[in-house]
Amino acid sequence: MQLHGTIPPHIGNLSFLVSLNISYNALHRYLSVELAHLQRLKLIDVTSNNFTGAIPSFLSLLLNLRFVYLSSNQFSRKIPLSLSNLTKLEVLRLKMNFLEGEIPREIDDLHYMTDLVLEYNHLSGPIPPSIFNITTMKFIALTVNNLSGNLPTTICDHLPNLKGLYLSKNYLTGVIPPNIEKCRKLQVLALTYNEFSGNVPRELANFTDLIELHFAFLHLEGGILIPYRR
Repeated sequence: MQLHGTIPPHIGNLSFLVSLNISYNALHRYLSVELAHLQRLKLIDVTSNNFTGAIPSFLSLLLNLRFVYLSSNQFSRKIPLSLSNLTKLEVLRLKMNFLEGEIPREIDDLHYMTDLVLEYNHLSGPIPPSIFNITTMKFIALTVNNLSGNLPTTICDHLPNLKGLYLSKNYLTGVIPPNIEKCRKLQVLALTYNEFSGNVPRELANFTDLIELHFAFLHLEGGILIPYRR
C-alpha cells in the first residue's frame, strides 16, 4: 500500500490481533516494542520494508507465533538465541538482511519447524547439526552466506519430509554424505559454489522425486548413475 514512516506504538493496544501483515511497504526504523503486547499473535510479516537494527528479542515473548517473515529488510547483528523460546514456530524467514555470526544451535528446540530460510546474509561458522534433527523440516535454505565445515554424515537420518536443501555459495567442505538418500522426498538439492570433493554419491539415483540438482563449480569426480525407468 506504499505506506511510509514507522509503526505507531498504539498497535500494541490491538490485544486480540492474531495476524499482522505489513509487508511490501516503505516502513523504516525499528519494530515497535509495543508489539510485545500482542500475545495472541500467530503471524508477523514485515517482508520488504526498511526496518533496521537487530532482530528484536521481544519477539521471543510472543509464544503463540507460528510464522515469522522478516525477509528483505536491513536487520543486522546476530540471530537472537531467544527465538528458540518460540516452541510453536513453523516458518522462520530472514532472507536478504545483514545478519552475521553463527546460526544458533538452540534452533533444535523448534520441533515444529518446516521452513528455515536464512539466505543472502553474512552468517558464518558451521551449520549446527541440530538443524538436521527437526523431523518436520521441509525446506532448509542457507544459500549465499559464509558458512563453512562439513555436512554431518547423518544429515538425512531425521529428515523424512525434506523437499528442498539449498546450500549454494558458501564455503562448505568434505564429501556429500551418502546417507542423503534417506531424504526420500527431496525435490531440490543445490550445492553449487562450495568446496565439496570426492565422488558423486551413487545414492542420488534413488531420488525418485528429484526435480533440480545443482552441482556446478564443485570438486567432484566420478559419474552420475541415472536409473532406467519406463
